[in-house]
Amino acid sequence: MNTIGGKKWARVAVCAAALVTPLAVSGCQSSTSASGTPGPAAGQTGTTSAANGGSSSASASTSATSATSTALNGTSGTGLTVSDGSSKILMNGQAVDFGTEVHDPSWSADGKRVLFIDGDGNLTVADADGSGKTVIAKNPGGEKWSHPTWEMVASDTTDQIPARAAYVFASATKAGTTTLWEITADPQTGQPNAQPQKLPLSSLAGPDSKPIPQSGNKWPSASGKQGESVYEYDHGLTSDLYYRDDNLREQTSLSITNGSEPDYVVTGTSAGSGWVTEVVFVRKAGGHKHIFMESMQDTQNAVAIDLTPKATTDCTEPALSPDGKTVAFSTAAGVQTAPADGSGTMTKVTDVPGFPAYRAGS
Repeated sequence: MNTIGGKKWARVAVCAAALVTPLAVSGCQSSTSASGTPGPAAGQTGTTSAANGGSSSASASTSATSATSTALNGTSGTGLTVSDGSSKILMNGQAVDFGTEVHDPSWSADGKRVLFIDGDGNLTVADADGSGKTVIAKNPGGEKWSHPTWEMVASDTTDQIPARAAYVFASATKAGTTTLWEITADPQTGQPNAQPQKLPLSSLAGPDSKPIPQSGNKWPSASGKQGESVYEYDHGLTSDLYYRDDNLREQTSLSITNGSEPDYVVTGTSAGSGWVTEVVFVRKAGGHKHIFMESMQDTQNAVAIDLTPKATTDCTEPALSPDGKTVAFSTAAGVQTAPADGSGTMTKVTDVPGFPAYRAGS
């Protein structure tokens, strides 16, 4: 049995619907590989303007379409947010303007701050109401950044683990090479304290351990405060999902084969049944892309559950609610949600595709 950190993980995938036109969905277009050698300046503060160069290929005319033009905005009371590459994010039944294009947003654990790629392709963080924008790292040019995520490690006095924080994102060169990068930060203030550097990816020790691919990696996703993350490794015709645990000396291992666009959440506590962790991801089934969920505790015997078995169109960009009970995903008809156990029907949230993400405490 291959147990990862002795923990179970729960993650639900949600395909998000966009606020404007399908062309403005950055996440759906993030199939290009990420890599390169970023040399940005960290910690630059200011308000960026909407411009080309973000993680989506949306043009200025496309992003000018208001998110409020969407007839359906069913985000009220759900904690779900939907972005379409314009300057607005749908949340709580409203459209909040961030004053710059917003691509691949990721929310902090407390739901108060959002991390995203802005219209200039920079890594930016802002308050939930669109104010307080700060450029964490400036894109040096010639690269496409995507899917930033918060990685937190809570302090543990018993095991003498200090609190740590980092911003992790994918970078793609014009040649198509993709790699993962991180910027360490103060765990209390979130202030970056270093320049971007390649995310360490080392294999688990053992006679059967294999080298971890250092390129071809993209779509990182971290959740909670345990320092774990999952990401996609694209090796041509197929892709696999890898798991990385910052509490296990930055060790990384292959977790799920034939999967892409991962997302996960951590539910429960260290007491009783402990943490529960499941990964949601995209996999081809019946001629379409479906949303699947699989346990991270026993990767050798785990069985993937199809959360969208009746889907007749592609379902992509899954996102899981903080409680692990609802999955959101994007389709050509819009963003939809479904129960994370696969027992219920899908519910439409928006009329057009978009990038879904959940915000805790909203």
